[in-house]
Amino acid sequence: MVAAGDSQTAAAAAEVLRRGGNAVDAAIAGSLAAFVAEPLLASAGGGGVMTIALAGGQRYAIDFFALAPRRAVTPPTGLDFEGVEVDFGAARQIFHAGRGSAAVPGALPGLAAAFELGSGTLSLLEIADPAIRMARAGVTLSAETVHVYRLLWPIMMRDAETLAIFAPTGDPPEPGSRLVLPEMADALEAFGREVAIPESVLRACDDAFGPACGGLLAADDLRAYAPEIADPLEVVHEGWTVLLPRTAGGRLVEIIVRALAREPAASDEVDELVRIARASRVGHAARDSLIAPGSTTHLSVIDAAGGAAAVTLTNGEGCGHVAMGTSIQLNNFLGEEDLNPRGFHRHAPGARLATMMAPTVALRDGRAALVLGSGGSNRIRSAVSAVLYRAAFREEPIEDAVRAPRIHAESTNVWLELDGLRDPDRALDRLREEFDGVCAFARRDFFFGGVHAVGIDRDGRVVGVGDTRRGGGVARA
Repeated sequence: MVAAGDSQTAAAAAEVLRRGGNAVDAAIAGSLAAFVAEPLLASAGGGGVMTIALAGGQRYAIDFFALAPRRAVTPPTGLDFEGVEVDFGAARQIFHAGRGSAAVPGALPGLAAAFELGSGTLSLLEIADPAIRMARAGVTLSAETVHVYRLLWPIMMRDAETLAIFAPTGDPPEPGSRLVLPEMADALEAFGREVAIPESVLRACDDAFGPACGGLLAADDLRAYAPEIADPLEVVHEGWTVLLPRTAGGRLVEIIVRALAREPAASDEVDELVRIARASRVGHAARDSLIAPGSTTHLSVIDAAGGAAAVTLTNGEGCGHVAMGTSIQLNNFLGEEDLNPRGFHRHAPGARLATMMAPTVALRDGRAALVLGSGGSNRIRSAVSAVLYRAAFREEPIEDAVRAPRIHAESTNVWLELDGLRDPDRALDRLREEFDGVCAFARRDFFFGGVHAVGIDRDGRVVGVGDTRRGGGVARA
């Protein structure tokens, strides 16, 4: 079973399962497909994190988030680096785009490392085949993908060449529009053959994102990139072992889940909501001011042998420029204030950027029983923690855990969804007693991330849930 941010992404991963691939193969296939079907949320020019629990007992956490370029520039003089306002409706935020906002991407090296560690019997080219075919034939843009286009339109329209690839009419596409990416198909095919960043991509990045164009990247930065591979963090609770990556996000989920597990669940819905908000606030207090990119997607897989893989991918908001000849848009991680708390372009050369991504695998009595993760910037930790807590520790049905109203707290502020609460007025009153700022959303909202989850219930049934907040899809192999 596969749950992902788009039904086409899920279908590509499930196809690889049907061909005999394992959970890692499917996670790689789905990631490559997401570059095509969810092109503003995930990219070969971005990064990600993967947590793996193979049926044979091997467990890995792979951090393939971005690195600072080795060309350090402080302050950023002579760079293509521009502040762009993005309107999220309830809030506006300034992001910086341009070639000088691109950090060293780790997506392709990370997926190659996952292939080397945990792949089954298929070649990487066979795993990449569904995404290659999707890119050549074209994908249908979902309503949720079009919504992201509209959010990020100020970044998209800053470069005519990029706009011609992703929005050839010059206007934001409509739901149901077709996106064809033949150059990306060639790049993905080369990746499948070489099991490394293709030379064509290296040359394109060197040409388009080097100093002559206002960027900081060099082909040698990409050649030297290596993901961090480690044993996952573990949280053990009443027969469950939760595996988390050793990222900032993974550690914060660990803190929040441990806080929730220390005391029994409240029988009253509002009391339980307040308890989850308090735990979320504990996580915020420990966050070290490092927050992940906002445009993020997730994929969860369980295979027939009981192996599991969870992978979260991001491209930030994109820098607004592609590596020409590849249709790969690079990230803008150097232009996000949350990822650069000491100021822009102040990371040590080659330093790994921190991330809030927290792809999670939960084992029940030693076997994979729940796989989940989310996009959603600093809401990742609260979304993953709440669904994990409800579905595992409280043993609620996975569908109910994903659909339950979300709440996220930071210091003196809290955000929540009212849809689904039996007594929303009382919930608001209680929260106003504890928080200075209370922001209520009438409906389930994109703001709170998209927890795409698969699991095995107590009756042995495999269940998949794609979060409707972010247009999730499910596919069974």
